[in-house]
Amino acid sequence: MLMTEKVLLDPTPEQRNWLWHMSRVATLLYNIALEQRKGHWLRYHGTKPGINYEHQNGQLVELKKEFPFFLCLYSLVAQEALRLLQKDFNSFFGRLKNQKKNGEDVTARPPRFKSSKYFFTLCYIQSGFALEDGKLVLSGGMEPHTDKKGRVKHRRRRETISIAGYRKLPDKVHSLTITHDRKTGNFYASLVYEAEPLKYEAVRPLKVAAFDPGVKTFLTGADNSGRIIVFDSLVKRTTRYFDGQIDKVKSMRDRCKKGSRRHNMLNDVLDSLYRRRSAQVDDELHAIAKLLAEGEWDVVGVGNPDKLGMVSDAPDKGKGNQAINRAVQNNWPLKKENKFLDYKLEYRGKLFLPLDEKYSSQECNSCGHRMKLDPSVRVYRCPKCGMVMDRDENSSVNLLNRVIAGTAQRRVNYKDFRVRITFHRTLCGKWTHREELLRPA
Repeated sequence: MLMTEKVLLDPTPEQRNWLWHMSRVATLLYNIALEQRKGHWLRYHGTKPGINYEHQNGQLVELKKEFPFFLCLYSLVAQEALRLLQKDFNSFFGRLKNQKKNGEDVTARPPRFKSSKYFFTLCYIQSGFALEDGKLVLSGGMEPHTDKKGRVKHRRRRETISIAGYRKLPDKVHSLTITHDRKTGNFYASLVYEAEPLKYEAVRPLKVAAFDPGVKTFLTGADNSGRIIVFDSLVKRTTRYFDGQIDKVKSMRDRCKKGSRRHNMLNDVLDSLYRRRSAQVDDELHAIAKLLAEGEWDVVGVGNPDKLGMVSDAPDKGKGNQAINRAVQNNWPLKKENKFLDYKLEYRGKLFLPLDEKYSSQECNSCGHRMKLDPSVRVYRCPKCGMVMDRDENSSVNLLNRVIAGTAQRRVNYKDFRVRITFHRTLCGKWTHREELLRPA
């Protein structure tokens, strides 16, 4: 499997100028290729076949001969710039086709010219780089060089860039991309490498857990060992705090003149708040995914709710609809959590299953009776069999039965669960848990 590790680079001022120079040349190459495609379409209006990646890639050699400053780009980096343009056009035509097919308003726009003041991502695929002694050796293009006899020749430029906070780096690196953070001014390298999934030799009964995601309680789950598992995450607390700060700064910025010193300062404060919120939420999501992946469960299923069906527009709630929709539609990082959990489980030789949540909260896990509940009702009381259980816990038991339906294990109900374990992560990053007895054995 392929995994990515992002490392912080520590280039010298000369190396920074070199990276920016390659970025500007790559931006120029992208814009020239885009201009060629637009000019071809304006001249022939579709009467001749269009220009594609293969056609422009074949002209790279002639372009470098005609304009020698393109020689500073590594050949694969130049090809990736042209391939990026091809991907942008494929995305544009695909979206345009779908909008016309579905009778929607045409909002698709063709690729635009890129500005050289923004860093162009440099992609190295399989060659042009190496990791030596905790440092990154990066290859550039051919540059003029005068030898001892005064003859001008070209040689390939290689720079050894230090990696800040050196740690054990992966061995089999497949490719890397060089990016730049405009706000902090830092350069990063994203290393894509091949990782061997861990294998377990021990043979034991299959252990399964299923989780029902929520906003207030991030994950509520049940496993086939008779335990209810609850993750009391800090995601909601973090997003609520930063949302309040962001709203305040936006209110102050809207009363300033656009382009003024105070307006620009508040924009920088907003960017800082967004970055801090994203970093803290990602840290919490990684911690939850790691705890689940390193747990005893072989199969972990997580419900995949329909966000569009959860839009709140009740007239009696008034402004509460805005708060609910903001928490569910904007600040609920469930999709990102599922991605983290998927690759962490795969690396450890385990299985991740996205589950359909249809009728999971309406169905009784004991007798199968269905009744529709208002979202404000948090306890499920079955009128047919008398089962009383927390709404999210009932949903997680139903999801667990859907996972184990394809195995030789029997169905479970509320009578099989004896313990509730609540996990909580402290501010220092350590996990603590609390056990609660549900009913006597």
